[in-house]
Amino acid sequence: MFKQALLVAGVLSLATAASALELTNPFYVPSKGTFSSTTTYEFATRTAKDDFDRSKEYDNTIAEKLSYGLTDNVSLDAKVSNVFQKESAYGLTDRDDKNIDFELGSTWNVLTGPAKVQVSGAYGQAESNSHDNLGAYKYVTGAVKAGYTMGIYTPYLAGSVELPVAQNDDGDNHAKYEAKAGVYAYCPRIKTAVDTGLRLNYDETYEARVYAYDLEVSYFLTDKVAVSAFGSVDFAGKAEADTDLYGNKLGLRLRAAF
Repeated sequence: MFKQALLVAGVLSLATAASALELTNPFYVPSKGTFSSTTTYEFATRTAKDDFDRSKEYDNTIAEKLSYGLTDNVSLDAKVSNVFQKESAYGLTDRDDKNIDFELGSTWNVLTGPAKVQVSGAYGQAESNSHDNLGAYKYVTGAVKAGYTMGIYTPYLAGSVELPVAQNDDGDNHAKYEAKAGVYAYCPRIKTAVDTGLRLNYDETYEARVYAYDLEVSYFLTDKVAVSAFGSVDFAGKAEADTDLYGNKLGLRLRAAF
């Protein structure tokens, strides 16, 4: 009887840990039968410079992501966004303000105790990457994230791969990879969370390798509403033909659960 009671207590503690994760936690998913919403505005610049020319892209992105808890540890995810693009290259400027992108996928928290493991996958289409692809860029993604909570801190490692699907032979048919080492901290006394880390992105299409530093600071207006400011800086980047890559990103997020 005592062993059974301990087992029940252990299961309940895991369930509590899963449902008690705050909105800004990298391992958060909405509990069963509830929704979470993430609204994002982002301004980003990307520059490529070689011996012959310098091109610069300016992106203003508005995105909305909705997740629904199928269980306490599994969610169904949908995201839609629009990128307002401006690109300058070879003395010319090009604008494109209608670039609707979307993703449909799912997230699963495999482990929910102090040791955390999360996997996710999605299918997406990006009109914002359609210029050289003879139509919308189509892809599937897979990601895994692992971390361990110690007090207010959760150090974690994350990795993902993006694979183009059903693309034109002359389009973008190469994989894209991302790896990140981060630390998340949440202090309920001051209703503040910080998520920071180093990130590496590699794109086989251009043999492009970019190292970046990410930082996000969040404040909880209520237990179910949080606002965030975030940014990133590319501090080292190289591509084929000895091209230098650099850029930065700034943005705001509003998260809510209901």
